[in-house]
Amino acid sequence: MLIRIFFVFSLLLPCISSAQMVNGDPQYQMSDPLEPANRLIWDFNYKILDTYIYRPVTQNYVDWVPTGGRKAINNFVLNFEEPSTLVNHLIQLEFKYSVQSLFRFSVNSTFGILGLFDLAEDMGVARRPESFSNVLGRWSVPNGPYLMLPVMGPRSTRKLVGSFVDGLYFPSSYFTLWQSVTLYGLDGLDKRESLLGQEVLLEQSLDPYIFVKEAYIQYEAFKFYSNSDNQNKMMQERSKPKNDPFKINLDEFMDEID
Repeated sequence: MLIRIFFVFSLLLPCISSAQMVNGDPQYQMSDPLEPANRLIWDFNYKILDTYIYRPVTQNYVDWVPTGGRKAINNFVLNFEEPSTLVNHLIQLEFKYSVQSLFRFSVNSTFGILGLFDLAEDMGVARRPESFSNVLGRWSVPNGPYLMLPVMGPRSTRKLVGSFVDGLYFPSSYFTLWQSVTLYGLDGLDKRESLLGQEVLLEQSLDPYIFVKEAYIQYEAFKFYSNSDNQNKMMQERSKPKNDPFKINLDEFMDEID
């Protein structure tokens, strides 16, 4: 397994050697050379898939499944991430967090009934997720181009590679296609539920595509620094003045109506 990981890493060596910090932290840098195609896919995802499938299915899920049941389902899905988290901590020599992930997976998979109940957190061992994408980031691999994928939504190139490697770990590597799709769908329900009622932000934004892209970049940076020793770096970076396309467009709009 580690041989496969380092093989993927070797393919990314050219990216590592060319990685530079441009206008601040590289975790906030994500080019968009495929913007025309990305915009078409965004329109399809939001105006068709989300409008007619994701949003109504999620709303029915919230209406029919009680909060406790949704929490248990989300715990069940997240429990399968513990083995990949274990390995990702291990290859960074973070032995303490690897042991914690092993403990969480063992306790929750047995006494927690396949992870439906997060007993490990009740015992004081909280989740500390770590993806291979974040590992690559700590090895100075840049995010790469921004991608808007059909069904899956926004991704960075690094995130796409990292997700592929995470899928090589036990037990994900033993899942059938339909098992993987089911877990992905359940995870998607939880994420879409957290956005219910937030659609007005998109509708009121001057450019929903840019709004989502910027939000995704900020979200990925937050996840990257959430396990970092310097957790304040994200807030420091966000406080720096920069050319905000939303602010520029809004200023131009206000100038026109004055």
